[in-house]
Amino acid sequence: MRTSPMTLPEMARYLGISPATLACAICNRGTLEKVPLPAAVDDEVPLSRRCWASQEVRQFRQAMMRARRGEVK
Repeated sequence: MRTSPMTLPEMARYLGISPATLACAICNRGTLEKVPLPAAVDDEVPLSRRCWASQEVRQFRQAMMRARRGEVK
């Protein structure tokens, strides 16, 4: 399993969405399908250089898939 941080394009690819959709969600709402996005490792850097912890992205993907299926955590 991957343990290194993910960039925005890598995270978008892993989640199966476009990088533009993910960037808009980060900038505007902070959620996708009503699931809060994981926090970036460093929010101080520009969006194009931010990274997210792989474990948090995996957990977010699982929560997003549960939301799509209508399951409650």
